Amino acid sequence: MNEKALQILEQYDIRLLRSFGGRGAVMLETEQGLKILKEFAGSRTKLPFEQLLLARLEERQVCRVDRAVANLEGALVSVGDYETPYLLKNWPSGKECDPRSEEDLVRSMRVLARIHQEARGVWQASGEEKRRLTGANRRTEFEKHNRELKRVRNFIREKHRKGDFERLYLKYADGLMEEGRLALNRLEESGYGDLYEAACCKEHICHGEYIHHNIILSRQETAVVNFQRCEINVQVNDICLFLRKIMEKQNWNETLAGKMLGAYEQERPLSKEERFCLAVCLYYPEKVWKLAHHYYHTNKAWIPEKSAEKLEVFLEQEDRRKKMLRNTLGLH
Repeated sequence: MNEKALQILEQYDIRLLRSFGGRGAVMLETEQGLKILKEFAGSRTKLPFEQLLLARLEERQVCRVDRAVANLEGALVSVGDYETPYLLKNWPSGKECDPRSEEDLVRSMRVLARIHQEARGVWQASGEEKRRLTGANRRTEFEKHNRELKRVRNFIREKHRKGDFERLYLKYADGLMEEGRLALNRLEESGYGDLYEAACCKEHICHGEYIHHNIILSRQETAVVNFQRCEINVQVNDICLFLRKIMEKQNWNETLAGKMLGAYEQERPLSKEERFCLAVCLYYPEKVWKLAHHYYHTNKAWIPEKSAEKLEVFLEQEDRRKKMLRNTLGLH
């Protein structure tokens, strides 16, 4: 274990048995159980709210979580002689959710629904505090992304020498921009504005990064970790992110998508507006925007071959994506 981490542990009442690297941090086997020590790059203002949410989920036995451990002075963030802030957290044992395992995915969706049921009205925040804890409106995000898709298209048009990614993007840009425009229009028709207003008013909390890497499964229990991006927002956002990540890996398998959504709705049925909103958000060409954003804001003299490959995969999956949305969520 490195010197920085060893020095930080002196501030805690734990007995170390073994340490090893993992998840970009230091994993610790202690007499008090498995823990993780990692540099803290989050918001100290938000951290108490995150811990309040995790306490609720543990108390209601929704899932295991990675609550922070207070040091001997009662502080959650510890700083040593090197001035680097660290966080020590409890860590569940088990394996990451396997994105190829139907059993793991169905189980993960059930847990997400339970989290969403309990993650409401926990913080009782107001004023400026609540504003900082509230996530962005999807309508605003779509508008911003659409402008960037157009900006990237115009930039590439002006280039004399174009690489594989640039040529491919330019070939399909107009159609993809039309999908973005249509998604924005349909989002406005979906009742999203009312969903967002209700989420803000009733303090619906999202995990913010519900992906398979943050779901840890064992025979006895399911654990969900890394709530740093939790926020007040429409909870369908979590479903959209998880489902999109899995569907990209599963070639938009509509049978699997149906089982995953069915598992969620066994615990928390979705309203008609939520289902339509979910379908529209999955329809939006998010993957293309991410590739375009990364391209535009990094060194354009060197474009990874992976960018063109990822765009090709997205385009190849277009028909299956739209078929899944039509057959599973009724988006026509």
